[in-house]
Formats: sequence, structure tokens, C-alpha cells
Amino acid sequence: MTMKEGYRGRIPVEMLNFFRAPGGHSLLIKGDAGTGKTTLALQLIEELSDEQPDYYLSTRVSDEALYRQFPWLEEKAKRNDILKAGKAFLTKTKAPSFRGMEDYQHDSTLRVAKDLLKVLGKGESSSPMVVRSELMKLEGQIESGEGDDSEPMTGELTEDGMVLDIGVMLPEMELAYDMAEANLPNKTLIVLDSIDALSEHYGISSQKIMNTLQKDLVEHSGTNIAYVMETAEKNVYDYLGDGVVRLYNVQREGRRVRELVIEKLRGQMVMRWKYPFTLVDGRLRVFETNWFNMPNELLPHTPVADPSVEIASTGNGSMDKELGGLRRGSVILIEIGESVPQDIVRAIEYTLIADFLAKKRGIIWFPLFAINYETLDKHMRSMASKEALSGCLRVLDHDAPMDKSFDFVSIIEGSDAAQDLRLNSLRFMLSRSAVEPYMSILGFDSLEALYGSDVLPATFVHLEAMKRAGNVVLAEATTSCKSLRQLAHQALIHIKLESLAGTVMVCGQKPSSPYYYLDFELAKEKIVPRLVPMV
Repeated sequence: MTMKEGYRGRIPVEMLNFFRAPGGHSLLIKGDAGTGKTTLALQLIEELSDEQPDYYLSTRVSDEALYRQFPWLEEKAKRNDILKAGKAFLTKTKAPSFRGMEDYQHDSTLRVAKDLLKVLGKGESSSPMVVRSELMKLEGQIESGEGDDSEPMTGELTEDGMVLDIGVMLPEMELAYDMAEANLPNKTLIVLDSIDALSEHYGISSQKIMNTLQKDLVEHSGTNIAYVMETAEKNVYDYLGDGVVRLYNVQREGRRVRELVIEKLRGQMVMRWKYPFTLVDGRLRVFETNWFNMPNELLPHTPVADPSVEIASTGNGSMDKELGGLRRGSVILIEIGESVPQDIVRAIEYTLIADFLAKKRGIIWFPLFAINYETLDKHMRSMASKEALSGCLRVLDHDAPMDKSFDFVSIIEGSDAAQDLRLNSLRFMLSRSAVEPYMSILGFDSLEALYGSDVLPATFVHLEAMKRAGNVVLAEATTSCKSLRQLAHQALIHIKLESLAGTVMVCGQKPSSPYYYLDFELAKEKIVPRLVPMV
């Protein structure tokens, strides 16, 4: 599935506000391999690029796939390589400034170094400077051989002594300081991907690196830093950063579930701490809570072409493609999990009903939830013609209000489900329907409330008659419905609506499918949710 033009990935607004807050802040991005840590880090840079200059230090990523996802990354990588080369040259020559460098103008590498210092604004005594006390202390420990015992220093023995390999890597870390200093008084966003790999290259612990950067750049120089860490486990590093975000990739009934968990964001109010998300199209996009409120005014429904002669459309092209349509002569079960709002179920019902009405197909509806007939009449007249509404739709009700009459409501006795759902009687009600298949939408929680919890056997006659005639039965049941288990055996297709951390997802139980997010944002007045896969 390809996102529409301009439909880019999103990250939680709490994270953006965290880095926008006054002062410097550090964020630890944690997760196992393949959870989307690098994608999240790069999207942070992308989202804040107009507000904060950035420096992306990657010790392990040079992936063409990332350049396709983030075209600007290749240019930044080339720029950083040039800057690091110049910085490394200056480190080797121990040139503190450009004083006395006129004799070396023929050296192209030195000219790069000179340009580097111009870019970074060095040599201007009036410019603000970042604090480097912890960095100098760390470099002093390295020069004196006080590295971690677990990572012995290596190097080359020369006439002047030992030249440590670590000297080749220090320019990258020093360049982060230079970039932060050059951008003062504006603050810089520095991304280290990953802190584990940087620790391995330097031969010193991640804790020392983080402590150094935290004290110098974050606390004393107002710099923002995001560290990528290649683990999801809780450890001592969680206490070093101002914020911790953890990415999970877990299994749920054979389906992938991706979750972004905000462990802490110091000084930032976190209203929502867990977000399901997807990496569709190589972008990290969190799924917002989709508490859908039915609009007061709906646009006319545009009929959706049936997938085939044997399969009727749900009225939603995205749902037809991802979950299949309504096969003639079958029972389709929609299971509604706990905490799924009624309006979301109603939106799916409205779209389906409007598509059948637009094609002059008959519909019998025993609603799962109570209906306000005035609202239904208003909405359906907006979506379909008055003629189709009165001639092709029948809502079954044993207790309809007597003060107002609606020609799409049929009163039933409510004592015998088999009698009330006789197909011959229903066909008579729908005699003005011109096109098959017919469809019956049966809310089994309501059927159980009216006829008793053992209502399912009484509906078998209706189910079998509809199947033999090549019609469609759409059964709706909540997770707590007594009839659910047997309905699942009867159903050819079983679809489930489920709330994950406050976000409503849909998945195929039979046949099995991944989770999809019901995205109503692009639908607006048409209330046709687009399905976005969780991949």
C-alpha cells in the first residue's frame, strides 16, 4: 500500500514539544533490531529541521534504502564526511588555529580544514562557546591510557611514542561540539546512531560518553541530543537521559504489533504514553486514537465497484482490497472488541448500507445498537436517494416509537426469531429492490436481549435460506456475546475490531490478516475509513 501524496509519517507531538522546550534535552531511543529506531531518529531531524540545525552521527548506517526514505540524508552524510575529514586532519597536525597556515595553501586537505573552521565560526573571540570540560577530561583519560579494562587501547608505536587508534575517531565527537558551538545561540539537535557502536569504536563505555555529552552540551550548552541504543532492556542508561522512548515489536495471535512507549520526558506533560505505529512505506507513523464522531452532514455516497460477480463490495475500496468483499451465499462475522466506540461500528454500517442502496439492493437490518431514527433518516437521505431508502431498506424493531412513522421501519412481534426472520416475509418487505444479492445485518447482542441467549438456533433457518439464495448475512457480535463462538464456525469471513492502547484496529480472524488502522482523517464527510497496515 502506498500513501497518498503528501501523506507522511508522524511521530508523537510530545517528543517534538520535548525538544522545543527551553534548554537542552537528551532522549534515549531504545529497541531491539528492526523496531524502527533509526527511522524515528531521522524523522526527529526532519520534523525539527526548520527550527534546529542538526548533526547526524551514524557509526553503522550507510544504507541506500535510508537514502530513498530520506533523500536529504545523503547530502548531510557527504557534508559530515567532509567536515570529519577536515577535523581529523586538524587533529593530526594539532593546528589550533589558522595562524601560520599561509605556507600550506597548496595542501588541498588543509584548505578543507580551513573551510571547515570558517563554517564552524572558529577564530571569532566574540562568539559564544560550548563547555568542553568533560570532553577534555575524557580525552585526557584516553591519552593517559585510562580506558575501560574491557576495551584495551590499540595503536602504532612510533619514534614519538604510541599513536592511539582512538585518535581517528575523536574528531567525530569533537565535531558535534563544534557544530553545537557554531549554531549558538540557537540550539542544535545532535543524533548519535548508535551510542553502543560509538562506545565500541572509542573503546570506552556508553555511560562515559553519555555523561560527557550530558554535562557539557545538554546541561551547560543547551544542546538537544538523541541517543539510539540497540536494546529495549531497562538499564542504568535510562537514568542518564532526560527522556526515554522504547520501541517494541511483539507478537499477538500471530500478528505483528508495533508499539512506541514513552517511558519519561522530563519536564514535559505526557497525555498519552503508548502509541501503536507502523513502518509502512519506510516511515514511522503512530496511530492516533480514532474516536470517530459522526458528522452532522454527510456527502452522497459514490458506489464502489464490486470486486467480482460473486463478491459484493463493502462500500469501501480499501477494505475490499485488504480484507475481501462480501461473498454471495456466505455469512460474514464482525466481532466488536471491548472499548470500540459505537460510532466506528456505525460508520462501517452506514458505508455498507449506502453502497447497497445506491445499487438498489435490499437490506434487512436488526441493529446491534439502539438507533435514533430521525438521525438515521437524515444521514441516509444525505448518502442515498429517498426512493432507495424507502424501497430497499427495512429496519426491524419490536418497539418503534408510535408518534412518528418512518417508511423504512418494520415492526416485528419479538417473540419468535425464526418467524420474524422468515425470508419470504423479508422479500415481501423488499419487493421494490431490483438487484440481488440482498443482505441482512443482524446484531446478535440485540437478538439475545430480545429473544434470549439461545437465539442462534432459531436464526439458522434464516441463515441457511439466505445462503442458498446467494444472498449475504452480516452478523455482528461483541466479544461477550453468547453466540460469538458458534457464529465464528458459521462464518466464511471473520473480521475483528479491537482497541490497542486506545486505538481501534481491524484484522481478519478468518482468513488471518495483519492489523490495520482505521484512518478516518482522509475520509472526512464520507466516513469511509482508509485501512493502513501495521507492518
